Amino acid sequence: MYLPEMDADFNISSFLHFENAEGYDLTGLVPDTYRQRLFRIGDPAPIIFWVDHAPYIVEGDAEKAKLEEMFGVRARTHPVLKDLGGMLHDARTGVFKRQQEEWLARELEVAYGDVFLEPPSRTKYWIHRYRVALENARKLTQPPHPIDVRLRRASTEWLEKFATKAELTMISALLGEASQGVYSVRQIAEIMFAYLSNKLAAARPIEINKIAADKTIRSLFPHGMYGFYIQNGWPHAPFLYGKASFVELMKERLVQGRESGTWESALQLAKLLFGDKDVPPEVEDVALMFMRPILADYKRLLDEVEHMYTYKGEPISSEGILERSSEILDCFDRIQDLGRVIVGADRDKAAMMDGRYQVSESQIKWHRQYLES
Repeated sequence: MYLPEMDADFNISSFLHFENAEGYDLTGLVPDTYRQRLFRIGDPAPIIFWVDHAPYIVEGDAEKAKLEEMFGVRARTHPVLKDLGGMLHDARTGVFKRQQEEWLARELEVAYGDVFLEPPSRTKYWIHRYRVALENARKLTQPPHPIDVRLRRASTEWLEKFATKAELTMISALLGEASQGVYSVRQIAEIMFAYLSNKLAAARPIEINKIAADKTIRSLFPHGMYGFYIQNGWPHAPFLYGKASFVELMKERLVQGRESGTWESALQLAKLLFGDKDVPPEVEDVALMFMRPILADYKRLLDEVEHMYTYKGEPISSEGILERSSEILDCFDRIQDLGRVIVGADRDKAAMMDGRYQVSESQIKWHRQYLES
């Protein structure tokens, strides 16, 4: 014999094999209209009950009013009918579903007590356990669900204590994806913004490169963190964070680039701060201040090679060409970096738009080939 098992909406969720190991008295008496009826998983469950020793069935999708239709005023006074009416009402209004969800949330809370019931720790193991709890919750439930509140509470406590000291990978793992139901896209963006704002001032070039290359961060801030700030102001986060001046950070990175001889780190920071948008005028002024002497050297070197080492397009001397070709390519690359810092449309490309600032790939083609030969 198989008996239907109901879900919280009183639909059939499975069929259980019943062997009557306890020896209950059984009867095959059912209403005539339900003899030989076929039921499938997902159908409203047949709910059998007895009134005055006679069997009746209502289906799981019935409303409380169905009993009044069948029994009139007795539906309000007969103990069996009153209980059944209350159950149908609770099924229709979601009471049973909410109870089941809360029970499941409590089971998960106990199963992952180190995440939900104990203080969090700034360890990769704790993040791993949180992720396991989240992934198992999503296998068993879909948001919104009471377990989401518990997950958000645990992760928020972790962020309050450890966010400003944590690695980017830990923050990313904790926040997860909006589809997982703990944080919305907006909340993820605000928390990540706060974390990065706090981190950028002291970040080393290698860290800047890693952050700028992160596809999730780029998708959260397509127009850059500066654009996000201009549009939204300083966002709320569950932890205190440093509110960096993005314009000043960018100008400082440009100065550091002049001292080190490369603006690669400045370019990566520009990708993060300004996305696909041009830099603000005060940043452009600094970048152009450094670019102008390089442009002058670049054009002077091109002229020198043109007039000193060729005649009517033919080489007349190779002395010094190696050194000058190397200098020309170095100037070209530094102009490229500064140009891509300034212009949002060029930033994610391998090269600045050809001809911008009167600098073209054709001008250095021969020198590149010469050095590679």
